[in-house]
Amino acid sequence: MLMLYLQMLKTPEEKVRFEEIYLKYRGVMFRVAEGILHNDQDAEDAVHNAFLRIIKKFSRFQNTPARDLAPLVAAVARNEAISFRRKKKDALPLEEWDGFAETAESAGDYHALVEAFTRLPQTYRTVLEMKLLGYSDGEIASKLGLSKTAVSTRVSRGRQFLRSIVEQEGFLMNA
Repeated sequence: MLMLYLQMLKTPEEKVRFEEIYLKYRGVMFRVAEGILHNDQDAEDAVHNAFLRIIKKFSRFQNTPARDLAPLVAAVARNEAISFRRKKKDALPLEEWDGFAETAESAGDYHALVEAFTRLPQTYRTVLEMKLLGYSDGEIASKLGLSKTAVSTRVSRGRQFLRSIVEQEGFLMNA
């Protein structure tokens, strides 16, 4: 993974500096993320995101001695872990969408659910339609000219919006 990060940097000095930070703090960053997420795989993903964020803002890290960076890199790892947890919590797995349709059909409200879906704002409806058609967030982002983060945010907010419409209508009491 270190090689991937090093390829993202421009100068040999930046590469040497980043490698020093990476080797010194990756364990600390992992422990911080794992303490928040309680899952090794999720913690690894959060640390990866943290290193990408460090690379984006690398000029802030270049002039500070490596021994003094502990609070800063720990904060970056903590923030990425919290962000990762929030995104994961907000995401409603696609498998749960099937439950909406099954409940609606059994209650005779399938058409009401479809009508509720059409009342979503266009920005949410478009990404949700593409998601239901099986497109990944990356594919949706590419097709709509958005970032993957924007797509996952719209999917999450669209699902929440649809859920609130469904609950207000009262036709899915278990939603």
